[in-house]
Amino acid sequence: MGTERLMNGLLRGINKLSWLGETLAEIGTCVLAVVVIWGVVLTYVFKSSDIFSVEMSEYLLVFICFVSIPYILREGRHVRVDALVQLLSPKSRWRVELIASILAMGFCALVVWKAAGVTLLNYQRGFRSASLVSLPLWIPYLIITLGFLILTLQYIVVIRELAGRKES
Repeated sequence: MGTERLMNGLLRGINKLSWLGETLAEIGTCVLAVVVIWGVVLTYVFKSSDIFSVEMSEYLLVFICFVSIPYILREGRHVRVDALVQLLSPKSRWRVELIASILAMGFCALVVWKAAGVTLLNYQRGFRSASLVSLPLWIPYLIITLGFLILTLQYIVVIRELAGRKES
């Protein structure tokens, strides 16, 4: 009974991480809007430009994308091509969904492993963006790594829920 309680607590924690990612993505979207408006005002009103807005917009888009993906999975809002799957029996659909989720989790885990290596390499070597902002590149790579890590964990929740449905 204690193991089940621990597992349920972990699954709730993963869901909370996904929710936190979505909240951070919403904040990031607001910040992105401010940065873009700032860049437009500087360019068209003050006939000036900054080195900040375009590059920061790109990094904010990476942030928004990768921190929100686990929540999107949690809510079942990922793009799915299921025209053929809908033709299957409920039992076969369940199997296909379970197998697809296991494969996706494996892929995400592989991305975490590789992205963590790239993040560490960029951190150790001090690589920076080739721009005047000169942002340390380990930061955007860390965002990708953490996003995929939480996505991998969210797939564990999905697989657990699918297994709990027992081919229904």
